[in-house]
Amino acid sequence: MPKKTKEEILTELKKRYTPEEETEAMMGKSAEYQLFEQEKLTQGAWFEKACNFIKGVGLSVTLAETDKKKLQDQIDVLGINVRPEDVYGLGMMSLLVFAVLGIIMFIPLGLPGLLVSLVGFLSFMYLKDYPSRLIQVRQAKASSELILAVLYMVIFMRTTSNLEAAVKFVADNLDTSLSNDFKKMLWDVSARRYAGIKEALDDYVDKWKEYSPVFVDAIHLIEASLYQGSDESRINMLNKSLDLTLEGTFESMTRYANALRMPINMLYMMGIMLPTLMLVMFPIMGSFLSDVVNPGMLTFLYDVALPIGVLMFAQYSLAKRPAGFPVPEINKHPTVPKDGYFNFKYANKVKQYPAWIPSVLIALLIILPVPFYLASSISPTPQENDVYVTLLVPVAPAVGVLLYARLLTKDRLKIRTQISNIEREFAEATFQLGNRLSEGYPLEIALTKVSTVMKGTETANFFQRISQNITELGLDVKEALFGKEHGALQYYPSAIVKSVMRVAVMSAKKSMEVAATSLINMSNYLRDLHRIDEKVQDILNETLSSMKFQASFLAPVISGLVVGLTAMILIILDILGQQVASLSTGEGGMSFGGGAWVLGIFQVSEAIPLWVFQPVVGIYVIEMIILLMVIDAQVELGGDKLFTLKLLGSMIPIGMIIYIITTFAVTTVFTGIARVAVTAGVAFG
Repeated sequence: MPKKTKEEILTELKKRYTPEEETEAMMGKSAEYQLFEQEKLTQGAWFEKACNFIKGVGLSVTLAETDKKKLQDQIDVLGINVRPEDVYGLGMMSLLVFAVLGIIMFIPLGLPGLLVSLVGFLSFMYLKDYPSRLIQVRQAKASSELILAVLYMVIFMRTTSNLEAAVKFVADNLDTSLSNDFKKMLWDVSARRYAGIKEALDDYVDKWKEYSPVFVDAIHLIEASLYQGSDESRINMLNKSLDLTLEGTFESMTRYANALRMPINMLYMMGIMLPTLMLVMFPIMGSFLSDVVNPGMLTFLYDVALPIGVLMFAQYSLAKRPAGFPVPEINKHPTVPKDGYFNFKYANKVKQYPAWIPSVLIALLIILPVPFYLASSISPTPQENDVYVTLLVPVAPAVGVLLYARLLTKDRLKIRTQISNIEREFAEATFQLGNRLSEGYPLEIALTKVSTVMKGTETANFFQRISQNITELGLDVKEALFGKEHGALQYYPSAIVKSVMRVAVMSAKKSMEVAATSLINMSNYLRDLHRIDEKVQDILNETLSSMKFQASFLAPVISGLVVGLTAMILIILDILGQQVASLSTGEGGMSFGGGAWVLGIFQVSEAIPLWVFQPVVGIYVIEMIILLMVIDAQVELGGDKLFTLKLLGSMIPIGMIIYIITTFAVTTVFTGIARVAVTAGVAFG
């Protein structure tokens, strides 16, 4: 359902209600509130539609009262319009569909087809727990903003001791789900659901007791500052709340990093090392157990089941990530393309195109020679070319993912870097700006002077843009900063920068002295914020470096060795099998006796062929690189999408180059040695 505009909602209300009826019927459901609710529910929209479909076809499931109440509480938190019975009904429908599909596929494919039924069980578990998982996702996204929420409340309440105004300041300056939570508090107070903002805030932070107790304590300290007898005590209480938040974040991240070492080691051993080493067994097992061990089973286990298992284990291990530091949001920058699109510049024009189109086309062009090779040159006898040519199979999706990541990040990373730079510099810039205001300069002149002092930095460019808006366009400071058409913050959509400049404009209306004091205090807060952020990155570096090393080097090298060893083993068995066959018929006058019987067990023609084995391993390598980088991004920046794409763009080419070189070199050397050794052995035998 498309979102309704504010004007459309107001028009509907005028048609349905008189002004008196509207006030009574809405009870806080104004047009703005309906828009707020629409924005809040978009993430679970598909789930709501699917559950309502289940309700319509009558597939709801009767639940025990305890399960029903637990699920209903989760649904209430999310605000989605579904019933607990429909949630379980959706899971059961998925289970039945995949179960029937697995039975149908068992007839032509055997055991691999039956394994499809396992997907039904996994989908059932996923769907019935989806409300809980959606709450965790929203909570994890909001948690990265907790530190900023405390910072903004402290900043605002230093100059204005008003809790409700401080909550509004947070809601106005954050652009994430946490902003919606603070807006909801204000709506609830306006609708008389709470007696006051303190009651609403206490009820809200109570939901964070288990996830982030430090945030709860910090909010209570901020509330306590309202009741201090002196201004000095009030300021000390506010400072203490921010210090508690920063130190608590550092301590929780330290514990999290230490606790990650065991899961990461298990992930490496169970998800990469052991499965890769076991791959050597599959071609040999397939030569005498071809009914069970076949290409379909190998593909399903390594390219479907194993990646899903690794992903589920990683999600479970990373679910308890504590609140961290937020990354700059760039989606509101005027030059950023739509999600999934990239900017293409030609003839002084810029157009947006979907990134998946060139990615898929390039991948198809790369893989195109493989079908022709398989149709014309394939033979039951294993040979090195089966490995060399089919290397294009994993290379094609790798290049496709690489191109997709590079297209989506080429403009976005540049903007993200600009914003990150200005946020790093802004503590010093804020201090400089505060000093100029303390000297009695108006804010407009102070901005120009600071831009001159910090010439060559991103902050100087930002201040110069503000000054140009004032001098060339005749705008006042507020419009030069926040204006929708020419405002400088459009090109620097940083929550930190926005909040600092908002405080500067607000406090400058009182006096230059108040503005100077506010900005100097804010510069100290920003320095503390960056100091703790750097410490957090330091303690995570060991774990993150290990994951990058596994993805870019260990997994590709081990997989390449396995492919080369498998090629060598199959070629040796094929040559010996031919020799045994010729000798057993009396040619050459020799007989291997029992050796002939043993070699006869291994039907190389029934083994998993190299032109299947290598692509399965290669795709598995790509999937492991992608999974490890997704996990890396989750640990480092809470799963930031742009950072994930950046990691993929840098790690996939390294990993695939190492895999191709290792596979090519090991296959060439090992198969060459094998042919020489077997031929020489037979000649001397």
